[in-house]
Amino acid sequence: MSTFQQAFEQLLLRAPGPVFPRARELYLRKYPLEAEPLGCFRTFLLREEIQEAAGGAVRIRALDFALVHWQEAAIDLDQAAAYLREQWQLSPDDLAPEPGQSWFREGGAYARFSAPAVYERAAPTTLVGP
Repeated sequence: MSTFQQAFEQLLLRAPGPVFPRARELYLRKYPLEAEPLGCFRTFLLREEIQEAAGGAVRIRALDFALVHWQEAAIDLDQAAAYLREQWQLSPDDLAPEPGQSWFREGGAYARFSAPAVYERAAPTTLVGP
């Protein structure tokens, strides 16, 4: 089982880069942090802050996550909180349902929460010819 931070980093390693905002948004709405989801919940990155530096270095800080009750019209916050504790060892104070909202392509009801997660990629090295 990976940690929340490791799962966040793995998700972003596979995601399209910030220069492709539409493709990135679609990817982040489709693929959860769980490598192999078990049960009825999935964790998605909902909002992020991207800082790019000259030369290609990037820092991505998570602002919000969505916990989706897969294919269901309602989410039970007690069950959601228990899942976050068990799966990710998280106890967010701000876990709140998004009433009347369904996840991407009718994936199910979801709750929003925040958790500390940061991904950093150093500038790519420049190859120098012989």
